[in-house]
Amino acid sequence: MTTCIPDLAIAEQISSILHRDVRIDEHDIQVSVHDGWVFLDGHVDFETDRELVQSRIENVAGVCRITNNLTYPRQVSR
Repeated sequence: MTTCIPDLAIAEQISSILHRDVRIDEHDIQVSVHDGWVFLDGHVDFETDRELVQSRIENVAGVCRITNNLTYPRQVSR
């Protein structure tokens, strides 16, 4: 039997994980969840950061899929 986890609970768990990881600047990452499908948008400094974010949330309960739209390197406005 599969337990249904609300999207809001998944998003809150992901935000908490990103907030606790000092290697990730969660302020530049937007997380949205729809039916367990996680969408990551925003900017990170390095490709390794992009991969780190995804690996940190892959095993969150209720996550079915991840679309990682994080870009790097961070674009700086001039």
